[in-house]
Amino acid sequence: MNCLDTSALVDYLHGEESIATFLQENEQRPLFAPTVALHEVFVGGARLRGEGGIEDTREDLEWVEPLELSADSAAEAALIGAELHDAGADIGPMDVLIAGTVRNAGGTIVTADDHFERVDGLDLHQYR
Repeated sequence: MNCLDTSALVDYLHGEESIATFLQENEQRPLFAPTVALHEVFVGGARLRGEGGIEDTREDLEWVEPLELSADSAAEAALIGAELHDAGADIGPMDVLIAGTVRNAGGTIVTADDHFERVDGLDLHQYR
């Protein structure tokens, strides 16, 4: 299960070639995005154009299957946050929630960000 991180969604919206190539290579598979990543992208749309920006972003990403932040995902994120904090390798609360959602689902996070490498047991695909 491929799960698109915020960086992948933003790069898609900006027409970045590397994510476009990945998406073309995986067009026959369902693609998911954690709802926390969708939230981050919607925030960007809202800052640019208010409600209209959110609506445009939602339409542009209608092909993405939302991957919900469940209680189990939140608990997984709490474990990840504690592990990273103890190791002095924090990645930020939103990315911890994204990592917890993806790791709980047994998915692979598709990202341009290398800090997800710090999360033990999280399958990672960097498209850049």
